[in-house]
Amino acid sequence: MGCVRNCKCRLSTRYIPVTIAYVLVIGASGLFFAFPLRGLIEKEFNTYIGLAVYEAVIFIVVVANLLLATFRDPGIFPKSQGDEDRDDDFRAPLYKTVEIKGIQVRMKWCSTCRFYRPPRCSHCSVCNTCIEKFDHHCPWVNNCVGRRNYRYFFIFLLSLTLHMISVFVLCLLYVLQGEKADMGEHPTIIAYPLPTF
Repeated sequence: MGCVRNCKCRLSTRYIPVTIAYVLVIGASGLFFAFPLRGLIEKEFNTYIGLAVYEAVIFIVVVANLLLATFRDPGIFPKSQGDEDRDDDFRAPLYKTVEIKGIQVRMKWCSTCRFYRPPRCSHCSVCNTCIEKFDHHCPWVNNCVGRRNYRYFFIFLLSLTLHMISVFVLCLLYVLQGEKADMGEHPTIIAYPLPTF
């Protein structure tokens, strides 16, 4: 019973980091487009409209590659259905040497998936599958990064870095171009007087 409860907990907590990632990327970018960028465009339309289009394109690239890295198959090898199945894993040899294009390659036995893994294939303990050209399991996209989604993950990271730098620079410009006013001219923060006893 404890294992079942633990597995349910682990399954539900797998979605927390990916949800946070989507909320941060889409929410923070939405706030940026709604307030600082709109304020810059209203002040100087001709100067900032090109940067706004650039930011919109970068944002679309970020979200598209995040979706592809999250939902694309990373290169999962299906579990063996019995062709190389061993009755006793203790008797199965740990390695099997095969020749690929004239080169001797050692393939390791995966006791969970029950087959000999090809080179650069590793077993992901989170997904419980063998992944071709396994890099790592990323909790922020809730998927493994492997052969079929590595380029999308990499483009996501590069475009997100460009987006973050652009957002920082444009927000800094927005703050620096704000109207300079004397601190005494601003209304007080407290709107209601404190009660007297």
